[in-house]
Order: sequence, then structure tokens, then C-alpha cells
Amino acid sequence: MKWWTNLLANFFWEVGVDLGSSSVKIYVKGKGVVVDEPTMVARLKKKRNGVQKLLIYGQKAKEMVNREPKQIEVVAPINRGTVADMVTAEALVAYFMKLTNEIPSVYPKILKPRVILGVSGTISEVQKRAFRTIFSQVGVARVVLVESGVLGVLGSGFKLEESGGVLFLDIGGGKTEASLVSMGGVVISRGLKMGGDDFDESIINYVKMKYGLLIGKNTAEKVKIEMGGVIRGRDLENNLPKSIRLKSEEIKEATALNVKRIVNLVKVILDEMPTEMTDDVLKRGVIMSGGGSLFPGIDKLIEEEVKINAVVVSTPNYGVVKGEGELLENEDWFERVKLISIMN
Repeated sequence: MKWWTNLLANFFWEVGVDLGSSSVKIYVKGKGVVVDEPTMVARLKKKRNGVQKLLIYGQKAKEMVNREPKQIEVVAPINRGTVADMVTAEALVAYFMKLTNEIPSVYPKILKPRVILGVSGTISEVQKRAFRTIFSQVGVARVVLVESGVLGVLGSGFKLEESGGVLFLDIGGGKTEASLVSMGGVVISRGLKMGGDDFDESIINYVKMKYGLLIGKNTAEKVKIEMGGVIRGRDLENNLPKSIRLKSEEIKEATALNVKRIVNLVKVILDEMPTEMTDDVLKRGVIMSGGGSLFPGIDKLIEEEVKINAVVVSTPNYGVVKGEGELLENEDWFERVKLISIMN
């Protein structure tokens, strides 16, 4: 009956979704990554007939932050890797899944899509049900939850056939997770409710305290990425516009506590690591992924603190979604991971 299954597969999309706190990425089998947008929605503040009207999704919604009219608010329905607003999250997923269904194809996609969804290994059963409910409500035939640590390791270039452990550190927008992964399964997983967005908040507070200047989140994110530069905001003393220049040393000072917490998370995993896996981790180092791993100097600080090499993967923003792509394109791997890492 395999020929029949292969024939039916032509009539639905097989999709991998990385639904993060700061961005949503979607991989379609045979097409690659087709969606990479901020996980943000602009909506009317007041409900009409008990319903809150949603207006704009993704990048355009993010660009409205701190610029939106008084009748509109911009929200992030996924917070710290969990569902914060079911209705808005469902609408966001429906919007982007609709875009995937419009991709040109040789065969008409008349059947409902199948989805692999990467989720944190530390979320509760309630949150697992929330994610499943969202995708079932938007017309997905089946959603398979796989721990993001496993997906990140596959997306970093490691093969399921390889034995030994991999210490994987994923620094996302709203959470940071360290996982010890071996043979397609998670041995240990620990997380922090802190990520790149908290780096931005630390910079905002630093500038406010030191310079008496109020800046927005998009400005803080930009100066974080560029490790300094001219920023413009509102002077809290006289409420007038003002510009200052931040140095890279000031960015490091503002975010020092955030970095320290991430280093301590790695130390926790190393303390709990089975001794038999020590050699594997020493050889491979700490494999770093997620947008936060691009923060300059964080890999070097981890090396100094734990005395283990830290390696930032290529295209770290796409670690999890690339791992989903590996499973979608390799049926044998998918079947193997289903036995070990599927989150029931």
C-alpha cells in the first residue's frame, strides 16, 4: 500500500512550522522555507459584537510597534514559547498556512496538510493541547509535536545515525533552551523564560537610567544587532526629541546579566550530564543556534566560563525549521524520530 500512500501525498502539503515568540517560519516539503515573518498581529483594541478585528500580520505589524494609532494595538500571541492568546494565535497560523496553500503545485492540494511543529521540551501538557487545538482549528489533518532540541541538532548538520551526545543551546526571542541530545532523543532539557527580547528590554532600561532617554523596542533591537550607534528617543527631562551614541561596551554592560544567566544554564546541563557523554560534548562543543546566538561575544564568554568550545551554526535563525525540513525530506529519519521524540 506504499504506492497508494505516495500517490495521496501528492495532494497535500507536508509542512514544518517553527512558531516562536519573535518569528514564525514555515518549511514546505520540496519547496524549502517559504515563510519567515515576525509573530505579531495588529488588531483593533475595542471588540465589535464580541469579536476583536485583526488587521495586519507579520512584518508590517512589527513595523507599527510604538507607531500605531490609538485605536490599534500590536500583540505577540506566542510568549516565552507558549500560547498567550489562543484566538490571535489561531488567526496568525491560519493566515500563514493559507499562504502556503497558495504555492503553485503540479498536483492540486485538495487534502488537508500535515504539520511537524517544533516545541520546547519543557512545556506543559496544557500547552501541548493548545498548540494541537490551534492547528486542528485551521484545517490541519495531523500535527506532530517534536522537541525543538532534536530539530535544532538535525538542522545544525548532525545525522541521526551518529552516536554520542550533542549539547545544543537555542537562544530564541522569548526563551532559551539547552538540551543534551543523543540518537534523535533528548537526554536532558532545561530552559529559561528569557531570550533576545529581554536583551532589548535591558538596553531600553539602561538608556533610560543612564541617559534619561526613552527609546522603543525596534530601536533597541537595531542597536543590539549593530552593537552600538546613534539612537533617537524622547528626553524624559523635557519630553523633547534627543539623540545619543551608544558604544559597544555599553551594549555589553547593559546585557551582562542576561548573558550570565545563559552561561549558568549551560553549566546546569553540564552538571547533570551523564559522565559517559562528557567526551562527546568536549569533542563537539556547545552547538549554538537561534537569533540570540548572534549576539557578539556570547560564544566566547561561554568558552571562557565552561572551558568548552562554543560553535554558532550557519544561519542560526533557521536551526529548528531546517531540522523540520530534514525530517520531511527523509522519511526514514521521520519514522525513527516518531519512535523516540514525538511528544504525545
